[in-house]
Amino acid sequence: MESSINVDPSVLPKITDVEWKLEVMTNTPGVGTDNLLYTVILKTNNGEDIRFTCGSQQLQDLVYKLKDLVRHCENVKSEIA
Repeated sequence: MESSINVDPSVLPKITDVEWKLEVMTNTPGVGTDNLLYTVILKTNNGEDIRFTCGSQQLQDLVYKLKDLVRHCENVKSEIA
């Protein structure tokens, strides 16, 4: 689903760094990718870090979407130039 909300980019914080931690859930039998839990912290320039936790598939989906976003921005940039 795409959003058509107009956002002022000067209001949004900029991501300056990313930290992540991998945890293995040991209370379930077997250690597979379903038992991995990632904690991701997006460091921002305003000091209000964004923290979330996700599984392997969710993190992979996020990476793919970010790559698509980068490609889209590069295409828009080349069309403008």
